[in-house]
Amino acid sequence: MTQEESENITGELGCFRYTENGFNLVYRDFSKSLEWNEITEIIAFKTDLLTNDRIDLQIVYGEKYFTISEDLPGWHQFILKLKNVFPTISNTWDTDIMLPAFAENKTILYTT
Repeated sequence: MTQEESENITGELGCFRYTENGFNLVYRDFSKSLEWNEITEIIAFKTDLLTNDRIDLQIVYGEKYFTISEDLPGWHQFILKLKNVFPTISNTWDTDIMLPAFAENKTILYTT
């Protein structure tokens, strides 16, 4: 991947649109608008796909949640936004969770 391709991937908003207080996510048949202060927990984990791992985030708001993965367009910008909005989230969680390979490495990034 070239530097330009990398910047396009990490710079794209993808399926996310941000508001002053939250975000809107629209992907295929899923649509969700959520304010940052509605989020009660963020859980990161890896899913073993046999030949590689995928990083997933479970976004919990009250008794409900949805899960997004690193395959989602706009993932990189969303991760940067999370780190800004929730300063208690470790800046290195996404690299820390990668090892060991093929382990779930479930980690609570944020909880109220």
